[in-house]
Amino acid sequence: MKDLSIKIKLWILVIVSIVAILVMSVDKVTSGIAVKNNIQTTKNRILEAESLASTVHYLQIERGLSVGFLVSGGTKNNNEIDAIRKKANSAIDEIKRVYSITHGDSSILSSLSELEKQRTLIDSFLIEPSAAAAYYIKGIKSLLDTTLLIPPLIDDKDGRNIIQAYTHLASSKEQLGQIRANLNGAFTKNTFDENEFFELGGSLGAYHINLAKFKVLSSDNMQKFYESTYKGESVEKTVAMMNLAKEKGMSGNFMIEPSVWFSHATASIDLLREIEIALYKDVYKLADEKIKEANNSLLLIILVSASIIVALFTIAYFVVKNIANNINIFQQGLLSFFSFLNRETTKAQLIYLNSNDELGEMAKIINENISKTEAQIVMDNKLVEDANNVISRVENGWYSQHIVASTTNKSLEEFKNSINRMLDKTKDRFITINSVLETYAKNDFTKELELKGIEQKGVLEILVNDINGLRSTITQMLSNSLQNGLELQNEAGTLKQSVELLLTSSNQQAASLEETAAAMEEMTSNVQNNVAKSNDMALMATQTD
Repeated sequence: MKDLSIKIKLWILVIVSIVAILVMSVDKVTSGIAVKNNIQTTKNRILEAESLASTVHYLQIERGLSVGFLVSGGTKNNNEIDAIRKKANSAIDEIKRVYSITHGDSSILSSLSELEKQRTLIDSFLIEPSAAAAYYIKGIKSLLDTTLLIPPLIDDKDGRNIIQAYTHLASSKEQLGQIRANLNGAFTKNTFDENEFFELGGSLGAYHINLAKFKVLSSDNMQKFYESTYKGESVEKTVAMMNLAKEKGMSGNFMIEPSVWFSHATASIDLLREIEIALYKDVYKLADEKIKEANNSLLLIILVSASIIVALFTIAYFVVKNIANNINIFQQGLLSFFSFLNRETTKAQLIYLNSNDELGEMAKIINENISKTEAQIVMDNKLVEDANNVISRVENGWYSQHIVASTTNKSLEEFKNSINRMLDKTKDRFITINSVLETYAKNDFTKELELKGIEQKGVLEILVNDINGLRSTITQMLSNSLQNGLELQNEAGTLKQSVELLLTSSNQQAASLEETAAAMEEMTSNVQNNVAKSNDMALMATQTD
């Protein structure tokens, strides 16, 4: 990662964020699809339960008609039984069709595999009414038991409650169907067999218990529909006849026409069937609404996820582009500034970054320092240029010019002051040397040259020692010349005396006068030579000054 540019790193962050959103979106979509599939599965289970309920309903009617047909010896229900058998067969075919769509286990129909055989026995009066009723009860119970297995397969709470409510309603309807068959036989015989009476008691108890459970599990709207539907003359007379049969019990003598009982009981069962159908419509509506809601949720998740990804990518594109451009401008500004610091350019370029973010704040701070540094360098350059001019004049022997340019660079300013102090000190020392040499030029060699604060064995010390050595040499030479002059002066006095003696005795020694004159010329020549040497020494002393 350390070798990647900031732009690439930003894109990596964006891509990671998009991938994370995609993962979450896929998870949400997957969950939504699972919910939708679960609701669809719930709907399939409901379809299965409804097909079973329809078959149970028609088998219940067929059971009652068949028992009545057998008990009456074929005088009753002869026309109705064929029609209801066709409806029952259609209901069974519907189970097969539904289970082929839902991929359910249609083996539940095995309990009805001998239905046609039982019908043949009934038509031939080769089966007892109780045996015929038992067969139908067993088949219906098998279908109802299958229905009871459906709710645990449903994950949706509302759908599960409705199916559970249906199972109790279907059980109540089945119990009422059994009661219808039971009392149809009892009213026909006008008495109870012992087993029939006990079966009646069990069926009545199960009927009321399942109705109570149905009311508990059903919705408020369904309870209201039940209260408004399951009422009327048929329901009241059905309940009254059941209570009468229960009260008279084994004593019999019910005085109830079987056809009247069967008619009102069937009407009551049909009302329960209406409630059952309404219940299925309710659960269908609920399932369709939830499937629609799941589809809308999936669509919303996909649209929101896509919108977020597009928005994130768009925003990221412009943000990354803006940051990359700002970084590039920032980099170019720094490179320009470093070029100026390295004397590669004469002007520093400011970082023109119109941004209020961190880069913008950094650019402002750097621009302030660029301006300060540029001004500092310009001042330093002026001072250095001034120093070069001063040094050029110093090289030519001029020590009276100073470095006047200033800078805020403390080190360079201190260096300038040190140079100026050096110039002043050096100038003062040269003035001192010149002053001493001027006295020497005036033949005054009494003053010895002294310079304080100079380094030992330095150039100035050597110069001072050499000048003082020259002074000593000249002084010694002048002293020697003076001594020679004094000696010549003494010799001249002696010569004068001699001349006077010669002049006095000139008359006496005329012959030797010419010799004396010659001697005088020779002495005069010697004196002139000595004087010439003295003048040469004086001239040398003057030149040294």
